Amino acid sequence: MVGTMILLKMLHCKRMCASKTNTAQQSASSKPAQDNNSKMRTVKKEIVENVCRVCLKEGSIPIYGKDGSEDISNELNTFGGIDIKRDDPHPKFICQLCSSLLQGAILFRKTAQQSDEILKYPKTDEFIEQNDDTMECLEEDNPDIVQACKVKKQEEYHCKRCNIKFLSFKELDEHKLTDEHENMRHVCPYCHKTYAPLYYKKHLELHTKPPSYVCDVCGKEFVMQGHFARHRLTHFYKLPFKCSLCPYKGRFSESLKMHMRSHTGERPYQCTECPSRFINKSNLNKHMLTHKDEPDFKCDTCGRGFHTKREIELHYKVDHGGVKDHFCKVCGKVFGYRKQMMKHELKVHKRAKLRSGRTPLYLKVESMQEQGQKIVTES
Repeated sequence: MVGTMILLKMLHCKRMCASKTNTAQQSASSKPAQDNNSKMRTVKKEIVENVCRVCLKEGSIPIYGKDGSEDISNELNTFGGIDIKRDDPHPKFICQLCSSLLQGAILFRKTAQQSDEILKYPKTDEFIEQNDDTMECLEEDNPDIVQACKVKKQEEYHCKRCNIKFLSFKELDEHKLTDEHENMRHVCPYCHKTYAPLYYKKHLELHTKPPSYVCDVCGKEFVMQGHFARHRLTHFYKLPFKCSLCPYKGRFSESLKMHMRSHTGERPYQCTECPSRFINKSNLNKHMLTHKDEPDFKCDTCGRGFHTKREIELHYKVDHGGVKDHFCKVCGKVFGYRKQMMKHELKVHKRAKLRSGRTPLYLKVESMQEQGQKIVTES
């Protein structure tokens, strides 16, 4: 029994010595590690103080300014969304690249505010004059913006529709309420026809742009797709628009609309020189030519004057080219002008006088059907 107790006591003493030895070894090994961590924290603190607050690279430009440099903490808050305090433990520097980006943002805001002021208050002619120093500062950094502002100031009282300049915004505003502005028309330098400003530029394309659509039936070329599609329908005799009051039928809805005015007596187009009124704009334009003193087109060969390009082209074709497309249905004699042929039939062959104007298309189709001619209604 005594021997057992002595044996247990010896084992306990051995374990206690082993435990003390392990504790001492661990303490000795942990001491250098603690010293290293302390040194690392010191080095890390030194590095953090000299890094860029934005991109975490090396920074050398102080955020709060030193030696006369500008405090940019508010700008960093505005454009970067970071709240920087003098007593916070974070870096107080930015790098050269981030500084350049920030200065660009500041200039962008300043330029935008200046331009917005000019655009919102065009009546103040003194804006640029009273801010010469600011504009000079802007001009050094962005001369294009300043030039645009000056051009805007010069053109702010210019009516683009009528091409008239005014000394004040009030004069321009009053001009826009006049009939002159409302009824403004531009004259085409190519065909001398007049057009409203809304359609004038589109019309000029007919003379300046190369044709991109060609009719597969007759080969005629067109600039506009709409003109091409409408022209192609004229080669066929499909008449879908019918009058509810008479046998009239037409190709286009506009044709039926014009025809209905023959039933209602409506003549919406009024001549500005005389009391004459017309069913459509085309007839009014032809009538207006009778009020012109000087013709717009003159023949280089014989000197004759013509009011329209079509008239002078027909003159060249018939009088100087000798082309005769119209023939008498009774005797077969040919004529260059349709009026000459009609006059010949009336006087020589004593035919009944036809109704003024051209024969309606639906009557021509009925005549062709009676003669057994084939009528093509679709392509």
